[in-house]
Amino acid sequence: MAYRPGGELLSGGDRLIRRYNAATGEPIGSPAPAAAVATGGVSTGDRGAELFRACSACHTLAADAENRAGPSLHKVFGRRIATLPGYNFSEALKRLDIVWNAETIGRLFEIGPSRYTSGTKMPEQVIADPVDREALTRFLEQATR
Repeated sequence: MAYRPGGELLSGGDRLIRRYNAATGEPIGSPAPAAAVATGGVSTGDRGAELFRACSACHTLAADAENRAGPSLHKVFGRRIATLPGYNFSEALKRLDIVWNAETIGRLFEIGPSRYTSGTKMPEQVIADPVDREALTRFLEQATR
């Protein structure tokens, strides 16, 4: 379960992503297959795509996808942290001087969001295996173009 600014709750766990109005509990739209959301059309045999599934409840990849509990990652490479229009970033993130690239995304998952991006609302996720970090970074670089 994840809360999305603007009053939406997201749920997953049964291979579907569901959206609900946080105030009323009423469903919003139709459930979306988590695998399709997670991979952005990239082969599911890709290790990076498999790792991204954990991120897909909060983040989208496609150009026409909306923000969720976390911002859309479409065109994240080369973007300065906390600058995506339409997402309510914390003041702490707005003060950071990070531009997202393979190195900075790798570092985020090496030491964890709370240490690398102090002030984030992102759940703590560390990927200890450098091969897995590289696979996730390669996947994001390809899937967010």
